[in-house]
Amino acid sequence: MEAPRQTLLLNQLWDLQLKNGYINDQDIKDLAIRFGLSDVEVEGVVSFYHFFHRKPTGKYVIYLNNSIVADLKGFRRIRETFERETGATVGTVDRTGTFGLFLTPCIGLSDQEPSALINFYPFTNLNAIKVKDIIGMLKKGVSPESICDQPADNIRYMPAGNKTVFFKSFKAGCTLERAALIGPEGILDELKKAELAGRGGAYYPTWKKWLAAKSQPAGPKYIICNADEGEPGTFKDRVLINTQSASLIEGMMLCGYAVGAAEGIIYLRGEYRWLKHKLEEAIQEYEKAGLLGAPNPKLNGFRFDIHVQMGAGSYVCGEETALLESLEGKRGEPRTKWYFPVEKGYLQQPTVINNVETFCAAARIIEMTADAYIQLGIPGSPGVKLLSVSGDCRLPGIYEIEWGMTVAELLELCEAEDPYYIQVSGPSGECISIKEKFRRISMLDLLARKDIRCGGSFMIFSRQRDLVKVLLNFTEFFKSESCGICTPCRAGNFIIQRKLERLDNGLATEKDLEDLKNWGTIMKNTSRCGLGKTATNSLIYAMDKFHDYFAGKLDKEFNGLNLRFDMEAATRDYEKYKN
Repeated sequence: MEAPRQTLLLNQLWDLQLKNGYINDQDIKDLAIRFGLSDVEVEGVVSFYHFFHRKPTGKYVIYLNNSIVADLKGFRRIRETFERETGATVGTVDRTGTFGLFLTPCIGLSDQEPSALINFYPFTNLNAIKVKDIIGMLKKGVSPESICDQPADNIRYMPAGNKTVFFKSFKAGCTLERAALIGPEGILDELKKAELAGRGGAYYPTWKKWLAAKSQPAGPKYIICNADEGEPGTFKDRVLINTQSASLIEGMMLCGYAVGAAEGIIYLRGEYRWLKHKLEEAIQEYEKAGLLGAPNPKLNGFRFDIHVQMGAGSYVCGEETALLESLEGKRGEPRTKWYFPVEKGYLQQPTVINNVETFCAAARIIEMTADAYIQLGIPGSPGVKLLSVSGDCRLPGIYEIEWGMTVAELLELCEAEDPYYIQVSGPSGECISIKEKFRRISMLDLLARKDIRCGGSFMIFSRQRDLVKVLLNFTEFFKSESCGICTPCRAGNFIIQRKLERLDNGLATEKDLEDLKNWGTIMKNTSRCGLGKTATNSLIYAMDKFHDYFAGKLDKEFNGLNLRFDMEAATRDYEKYKN
């Protein structure tokens, strides 16, 4: 009998992980036989993803978010409370086998930190009392599903005058009749006129990507929605999935119709497992209406299918070729880019990959027309953008802004608290100082006026925050998330972390700052994928823009006697056990 396709391997691993709490040696052997692989190949896939474990993880598996925003909001106290109440230390299971406690990077809830996932159900705005109550109920046999939080969407701002693009009501099928009328070429023309560009941060023109896939003679073709929103501080796609699944589905359908693809896949990050039912319910509604999974009467009989594939916890899978590898049931390691995905993507066939916001925007543009869309924004950067705002502000959440808004206006809207350092587009993006608050947010990159091109995240840090602590958190994230396949990224992030620790302890010299910049340049120029190429962006920008701050951290006498006494570390055990 022919072995099943390896594309099913991640689903099989998820089934075992959720059923048994881990994947044992016999599971590895059985899967190897079933898929025609070696034990080592299966082991390699299992070991790559955060959420697959080779040892038991307990009845209740707790993933506590340790991103920088969580750290600012009280992560350490919450961690100590979980450890005390469960009897498990981080990375272990308590002796009864009831609770497993693990750390994980951003889980897409930066607007309501501290947060955690328990058996992949979300718990938000945690404090010591709430944690104690949660663990108490779990000990009594209450299911996490019955007591979990329903994360707020926190849609804080939309363009005035009822100009919202993303969050107005959406009637199922509303784009399809117009799409049938204008045809595939008309869809591409509308997106070209609207100047829609990919919203993951690269800003490649969407119409060009779709046209390139359409022009490929090979088939079948595939449409992939990248819902692996793993950049710390970013949660806009979470809100779109929760509130606008229909526009996402129709955006994918329009893409399929335009390029000649009959199958779509939504790659949903493992941290959003609690949202999977939203997508599946929306897909089922479209199937019941005869708009998916059958010849579509509103779209000239065009047939399109969509299914959801769960990721398993890997930041690097946000990179499109790594995502393709993961979809094929492999380790999510970036491919060597001999071909673009539109040429050879999923299963080596022409593939369009866009993120959630891009597909939703495409559907809205066809719905409202490009002429109406370009009335928003500014010349050269029309339309709107979703921003995830978090950190030191009173109103964290989603902001739908017209392109052209200044940083100062955004800071005023979110009621930022003494802003000093602002991280744009997540740790891999650009940091700006409050001195740059009058820069515009747009898709333009002008020599005379350098605007900010934001992928979707604004993390705000006040003057009271220690910038080295922020950068250390970012570096630890990149070190942990590196796939390790290329030396510059694997070694570089480790070395940079050590240099920052020297700086934090008052032992660094000017030579260390030079080394940091040199390693950043090496990683940018020689790393295989975007993770390594952009991991040091924030650090290098910060060293240039906050030079006085870094100079004040140096050991100017270089006598080796400036090692700071860490009071917090010295008293940690006492504070932990005094009660």
